[in-house]
Amino acid sequence: MCTVIYYPSEKKKIFVSLRDENPARAKAISPSLIGYKSNHLLMPVDPKGTGTWAGINNSGTVIILLNGGFEKHQPGLSYSKSRGLIVKELLGEPLPVLSWLLMNLNTVEPFTLIVYSDGHLFQLVWDGQSKHKKILNPSIPHIFSSATLYDTASKQIRKERFNNWIKEEQTMDADSFKAFFSRYKDPSNGFLINRDNKIKTLSFSFIEYSTYAGAQYTYHDFIDNHAYESAIHFSYQQEAITSDTVC
Repeated sequence: MCTVIYYPSEKKKIFVSLRDENPARAKAISPSLIGYKSNHLLMPVDPKGTGTWAGINNSGTVIILLNGGFEKHQPGLSYSKSRGLIVKELLGEPLPVLSWLLMNLNTVEPFTLIVYSDGHLFQLVWDGQSKHKKILNPSIPHIFSSATLYDTASKQIRKERFNNWIKEEQTMDADSFKAFFSRYKDPSNGFLINRDNKIKTLSFSFIEYSTYAGAQYTYHDFIDNHAYESAIHFSYQQEAITSDTVC
């Protein structure tokens, strides 16, 4: 929930999320298919908040969470709802962007959502005071870094490294992305971080999306060092299904 990448190609779209969290937090549950409202959702689950940070539904909507808005904020003493629950709720809606615009977020901590829905890509930001909707170009790559962990200079460095890498890399798959993230040994501002065991990269989510063949979800839990594979078909093809393997 602190680094998000969108990468389109001729045949598929790739969504990547690195989750940076306190390693003392309860271990996340690997992605599985759940029924919610009128949709099927494929997503990992945070046991503490019971929501998610990176999920996809059987209508082909992808939603990925980043903590914070545009700037680092001072956390409040309490909030009414986990930001991960908002991701889950929106994945259950037929029009997620409209539903977000209608939501009352006054008692929710600032967050950013990257939403791919009906062929459109959006950046939705709640800064604690106002909502901001930005339409992004879905034909070019994008990288996003959480405002709560990375300042402007760090964000720019990460963006430059990513842009340089995609110019030279020919194979865009889960392994190549993990190799790229591992290339930079910076525990504070690299891609795989460990800030004194207080904030650490806990997992890697990789969604390979094909409009006509559904999506493959690769999830690598760095705590137990296991990789999990799941799949979802979109509702206009057949009923959503999932298959799970552990590597």
